[in-house]
Amino acid sequence: MRALITGAAGMYGVTLIRRLLAGHREVSIIAVDDFSRKFPGGNPLASISHEGRAIEVVQRDYAELTTDELERWSPDVVVHFAARISVPESMDDPHGYFQNNEIGTFRFAHAIAGMVNPPMLIYASSPEVYGAPLRVPMSEDHPLRPVTVYAATKAASEMHCMALHRWWGHPVVVIRNFNTFGPYQNIDGHAAVLVTFARRALLGQPLQLENGGHQTRDFMFVEDAVDAYVRVIEKGKVLAGSIFNIGTGQETSIREVAQTVVSLSKSDSEIVDVPGRLADLPALCADAGRIRAATGWVPKTPFEDGVGRTLEWLRAIDQ
Repeated sequence: MRALITGAAGMYGVTLIRRLLAGHREVSIIAVDDFSRKFPGGNPLASISHEGRAIEVVQRDYAELTTDELERWSPDVVVHFAARISVPESMDDPHGYFQNNEIGTFRFAHAIAGMVNPPMLIYASSPEVYGAPLRVPMSEDHPLRPVTVYAATKAASEMHCMALHRWWGHPVVVIRNFNTFGPYQNIDGHAAVLVTFARRALLGQPLQLENGGHQTRDFMFVEDAVDAYVRVIEKGKVLAGSIFNIGTGQETSIREVAQTVVSLSKSDSEIVDVPGRLADLPALCADAGRIRAATGWVPKTPFEDGVGRTLEWLRAIDQ
């Protein structure tokens, strides 16, 4: 099997590449990333390349890839992780998010559609497409009511990809990743809440809770999330046209996250309340029954174990 992965140097990309190369002898990888952000601890793909693995690293904007290039690589599956993913940043730079996430995905998907035998395309989406929940947990049939530009670009990109399946029958699967965390997560700029708390705790800095920290999220360790992708890849084109949630089905408040991080890191950091965004979603929690039925996927990593492993990674890269 030959897999092309965009956003390959990110948390999802690195973890999936390592998993595929470790578990499948006949796998080769085309790893596409524009390396536009910083990578504390160094380029995470470099060590994989130095191990002599079957990986070709391509430093490109995924949206610039052409049908001819894709034909030369001839992938069996394409996993599209590349995106700008900060909710607040998307409201500060709406045009940039529209250009990168939606127009980029449109161009990329149609470059794939132009191939003689289009590979299976797995699009990584977000629960932000649901907006404020009408019910929790949220199934894939929950209405899409995006609140932010980021969420709107993800919802639109899902539709661009699925249109290729519905019109031409191309094999497309959408996976909505609930709040994933773990090693190799971006800690630069608008970083996700858990890794931000972990970094600040290790530095002894205050952990800031917006809106009292009462918002809940469905936190999933990256290795569990990637296991879902592997299972979908292994099932193959029989899943074409599917949309899946992946998450634990457990709600954890942001205040609980802060308390857990402080406890496991043995930090002296204070937990302080600050004003927050009025439009912050009150809850996100996955009903992942559909992917469980289709592939047998079940997340296995306890929340505290995942936080501990994230802290270990942060300590290692800060040395």
